[in-house]
Amino acid sequence: MKCVVCGKISFNPICSRCFFEIKITPTMRVIEGVSIYSFYNYSDVSILIKSKYYVFGSRILKILSAKASDYFFNSHLKSSLWKETNLYGIGIDDCVRSYYSHTAVILKEFCRYGFKPDYGKLQAKNNLQYAGKSLQYRRQNPKNLFFKGSHSKNFFIIDDIITTGTTMSEAIREVEKSGSRVFFCIALCNAEN
Repeated sequence: MKCVVCGKISFNPICSRCFFEIKITPTMRVIEGVSIYSFYNYSDVSILIKSKYYVFGSRILKILSAKASDYFFNSHLKSSLWKETNLYGIGIDDCVRSYYSHTAVILKEFCRYGFKPDYGKLQAKNNLQYAGKSLQYRRQNPKNLFFKGSHSKNFFIIDDIITTGTTMSEAIREVEKSGSRVFFCIALCNAEN
């Protein structure tokens, strides 16, 4: 197989040299009173993130997610908080559309640190694509998320990209409306600028 970045022969979809060159550029912003952590600038990894539309994209997302989750849990936050809290992860609209669910792949990698994934619990009633759409369009056309998970649990929410924050805001409100608490959110990459 060839590395999807440089085209050289590799046993993995991204060779070790290219993997090393993919830089973690952490950012954090607060939406609805909840910290949203992201790890890559969209412009740096856009070709890799766009692989989510193809079958092999699950392998690329797994690699990017593993690198980001290792950074997040090993370097960024104190692990004692996670051991004291019974925390569940949910992906935004993690239903299968064309081969696999990209948010479920990301969620699985972030749950390697002892958390429980709660798949299929935060679904969109409107199957909208926000890629390339304006903030006005996003606000006028919400995804209409509905939460069908257990109430009064502690959650963190996962998505692949955060741009304006409208989807994340809607997700936080929907989960907290049920009586559950959202501790933090993860977006693999930030496309805000």
